[in-house]
Amino acid sequence: MRPARQWLSNQAAWLDTRRVLDRLPDSLHHENRRLIIQSALVGAAVWGPVFVLKLLVNATFDTVVTWLDGIPSVLVVLPLLLGAAVVAFIVTRGRTAMITYYDRQDHVHELIDVEGDGVERTIALYYASEPSFERALLGKEGVAVRWELPTLSLAGRKFAATWATLGSGGSGGLEGSVALIGESIAAAMFKPRPALQRDATSRWLRKPLSWWSTGDTDHLQTAQLSGIAAAIATMTGAPFMSAFFAAEVMYRRRPLVEKLIYSLIATLVAYFLSTIAQSGHRTLFDVESLFLPPDDWLYYGLVLLMSLAVMLVSVLFIKLRRVVEQQFHQRLPNPWARHLGGAALTALIALAVVSLTAGRGLLDQEGALRLILSTGDWTIERAMAGEVTLAVALIALGGKMAATATTIGSGGSAGLLIPSLYLGAMVASLFGALTPYEPMTLIVPAMTASLVSIVNVPIAAILLPMELFSAHYLPPALLAVVVCALLTHNVPIYRSQREGFDNRQIAPGVAVRRVMVPATWDRRTMVELDLRRRFNVTIIGVLELVDKGGHARVRLDPSASLYLHVGDTVVALGAEEDLNRLERHIQTRLSEQEQDHQPPGG
Repeated sequence: MRPARQWLSNQAAWLDTRRVLDRLPDSLHHENRRLIIQSALVGAAVWGPVFVLKLLVNATFDTVVTWLDGIPSVLVVLPLLLGAAVVAFIVTRGRTAMITYYDRQDHVHELIDVEGDGVERTIALYYASEPSFERALLGKEGVAVRWELPTLSLAGRKFAATWATLGSGGSGGLEGSVALIGESIAAAMFKPRPALQRDATSRWLRKPLSWWSTGDTDHLQTAQLSGIAAAIATMTGAPFMSAFFAAEVMYRRRPLVEKLIYSLIATLVAYFLSTIAQSGHRTLFDVESLFLPPDDWLYYGLVLLMSLAVMLVSVLFIKLRRVVEQQFHQRLPNPWARHLGGAALTALIALAVVSLTAGRGLLDQEGALRLILSTGDWTIERAMAGEVTLAVALIALGGKMAATATTIGSGGSAGLLIPSLYLGAMVASLFGALTPYEPMTLIVPAMTASLVSIVNVPIAAILLPMELFSAHYLPPALLAVVVCALLTHNVPIYRSQREGFDNRQIAPGVAVRRVMVPATWDRRTMVELDLRRRFNVTIIGVLELVDKGGHARVRLDPSASLYLHVGDTVVALGAEEDLNRLERHIQTRLSEQEQDHQPPGG
């Protein structure tokens, strides 16, 4: 009887399993199935170019350093000038586009698409398809806005510019460039192809194309985020961190769950393809020996102190980068002069580092050039192995900050993620030279601290040491994240991240601003105030305070006879200087109102 009961039990379990499997296709909405396939294909499409670019940059820079071995180090200027000339040629002769972004004050700025840090351009392109007031004024909204800008051509030009910049020795990381490449490829995959859809010979393609194409901003952004995450995963070998990195960079403090799932699918595809291509799993850094962090209070106290030092260096680097970029664009507006000038200055910085290290016997010439040029992976790996002395770490810290700010500030195509990790590693090497701890045990949490302080991606910063090294690094990484996130969360290095809304430009020099109604405007109409004649601004909306609970009624295109009241908010459209005059006038009236209400002698 027991075998019979066991057989019946197995049959019942099998039937239950069959029912679940039969219902599985119905549990996945057709849109979910499409997004899953889309994310997997985006991951595969992005992986190839990014993987090739990573190999080309490393191989080209190795060739440059080998060529310079045994000849005067001053000749390092030649490959740097050649790389800068290639980027300048792409900028001035290629099909470049201006990408518009909003800073934290919601002011409009423009960036040349292939220059500088690609993440800033990626953020601007990611939000290009979202509804906005200024696009509504121009009659351009939705996914078509993104497709009016370059896609595959941008990915190709960014590929070439990054190869030229980093392969020749320009200082910076790959992640900024590959993020833009990943976003552009993903957007291109969904770009409408009217000629293909109209072609009679391709009627059999119409149904798949109709199923694949999207006119939904949310679906396009899902593909874009998947492309960005897959590109970062190909570069780092850390799929989980890469998905969160992409999400945090794009959404900053806003919650995100659904798109993250599809990003993880893309990163896993890129991760498995990299594993197959390299015959095994390889991460961002090649570490010969893994040292685990100690578990004592002295170590955690040192991590706390080191995180504060990393935070200060990071803030200094952010300010240096902004000043250098501003000076380059103001003093050298011509792209050729700017790029060649940046290359020459980078060469001078490299020669100074060679003089301070190789000239004093601290490193050979090849090691001195590798110390600050290109991505910096080599130096970080040497630091983890304990091969970077106190003097070398100090020189590398200053040299890398200057070289990276110069390369990216002059328009070189590179990113800021690896330089961020580099700065943390060098600060940790300074501490490591003065303490008995293994350098790796300090460098890993220091890199976490610098990633938070500069790039502002706390979750990705926590996941990076876990994926690349060991879960044992979670406690010191968490400590570094908490310290740096609390102190630097308002200092983002990506200027295109924005959170404001009171002062919003709709074009360079033209803005929408919200201002409070002063007492002198109370119970007066816009006809009486005559704001258009007095300040040359147009009132496009009024937020009326209608009850004691503070609930507002929104009036768009308000009537000129509408009475305004204290507590209302006026939305004005006009030139920046005119809005400034209006705002100064209102502030003066509000100040007078406060003085009138002060008690005698107050």
